[in-house]
Amino acid sequence: MNHTIVKIRTRSRDRKYWKLFSDQKLYELPENLEGTVEFSPDHCLDEDSWFMVKDFSRQEYCIPLLKEDFVSTSYDLLEKNQFEDIDYLCYIENGHYCFQKVSRTGLVKRRAIVFDEAATYKQECREIVIYPEPDAIYLKEKDQLVFKKLSSISSIFKGIDVLYREATEEETSQFLNQDFLQLENYSSANVKKANRKRIAMANDLLKVMSRRKKEIIFKSIEDYCPKLVTEERKFRISSEQDLKLLLYGIDQRFYTTPDGEEKRIANSVIRIE
Repeated sequence: MNHTIVKIRTRSRDRKYWKLFSDQKLYELPENLEGTVEFSPDHCLDEDSWFMVKDFSRQEYCIPLLKEDFVSTSYDLLEKNQFEDIDYLCYIENGHYCFQKVSRTGLVKRRAIVFDEAATYKQECREIVIYPEPDAIYLKEKDQLVFKKLSSISSIFKGIDVLYREATEEETSQFLNQDFLQLENYSSANVKKANRKRIAMANDLLKVMSRRKKEIIFKSIEDYCPKLVTEERKFRISSEQDLKLLLYGIDQRFYTTPDGEEKRIANSVIRIE
């Protein structure tokens, strides 16, 4: 048997989860879940792949629903006056929890022509369009959450965006003030969201690097991006693109093809164990 429950938006301490219906199949579990990739912000997924977070129930951003056994009789049927408050739905079958976010605009009252056995006109209609794939799937037996876009599930699992956080204003300023950089008409106010995320990762990398490793990496950046190097052997940063190249260098994204004929930047990285 399968069940579909919904979480409603409420500030009260009343119950947040309600039953929508049972025995209505919403999703088929994707066949390609064996090819999951442990989440890394510097990896761009292939079309048929999924990100994965291990030991999900132990994470701070795991919701209580997934930490307890599901008992369908514990949930009351959703009432009509709560339809507009649906935050997300969760389809449960055989230990698989499929989540789909529901936007506020998706549940507004509207006029519609509904096609079933015959065309029917409805003066007021609310609907949730079920996507071919859920936004996230929790595999209870493996204690794994799989998903494709972190942005699609951050409102469901509050705090999960810590996996790809932006550097704070203070962290950004501290990074740009380091002695190996020379800023030219550029400051932390110019740093956009994507580079703030890269700065957060670069800070974490630099903290654990030995002096010798930093020298090797900085020499590599000099070799691949000579236009960034000043006479004082600092890295000149005058634009977002300059900063992006520097941060790619710190993350060791530069490489040369085996035949030695072409220098490249890895847009996506997956580590081989």
